[in-house]
Amino acid sequence: MSAPILLITGASRGIGAATAKLAAASGFDVAVNYLRDRESADAVATAIEKAGRRAVAVQADMASEHDITRMFKEVDGKLGG
Repeated sequence: MSAPILLITGASRGIGAATAKLAAASGFDVAVNYLRDRESADAVATAIEKAGRRAVAVQADMASEHDITRMFKEVDGKLGG
């Protein structure tokens, strides 16, 4: 059975990053959404993977319908639906 997947928007820093790491510690695979700070998002994803969960960092602007649709397709493709 695969792990549940959680998408967290704004997960590259602060509360979002802490939530993503906590979710991984609780058994979730995590999609880390970010707008501009790819380096920080990649660091969060790496921390999640070191905790034994799957992770993907996905750049998308939550004010853009196109970006949101693309983000969900990318998450589905890399982590599953």
